[in-house]
Amino acid sequence: MKPNPFDEFIFYDSCAFDGGDLKQQEASLKVQKILESNKVKIILMHSVVSEIKNSKTPEWIRRKEIRSLKTVKLPLTEAEQLTLLDIQNIIVGNGSAERRRADCVHVFEAQKYGGYFVTSDEGIYKHADVIQAKYGLNIVSPDGFLKIVNSNSSNSSSSSKS
Repeated sequence: MKPNPFDEFIFYDSCAFDGGDLKQQEASLKVQKILESNKVKIILMHSVVSEIKNSKTPEWIRRKEIRSLKTVKLPLTEAEQLTLLDIQNIIVGNGSAERRRADCVHVFEAQKYGGYFVTSDEGIYKHADVIQAKYGLNIVSPDGFLKIVNSNSSNSSSSSKS
């Protein structure tokens, strides 16, 4: 059983706001409305903020960035560098590390704080089980997260971290 999202940190990948197929997009919007109505804020990692600030990002997503909680970029310790390298090895495998670097940083940052990382990026999502087992981070698609949120919505009055 997944942890109650109303009691966990929730991180969104930039593509989770409006990426994926129509089912993922609709699920993402529904989850955002449920979270907002329960005063639960999505947290944006500093690495995702830079993507959202891109001029090609839809204006409604850029407005969300302004109102969101954000992480701050800090220098990595030696242990954190090793964790980032391991996450990179999991996600990239034999592929191009440079092409997936931002994705690896997103996952690394989210695992630092725990909770949920919502993404419609199949290249990240397909490694969810391994990353959850090693680092405790729950990587979910928007529609998967909507199911989790709905199953816990009766408990939404419980205390929230955000």
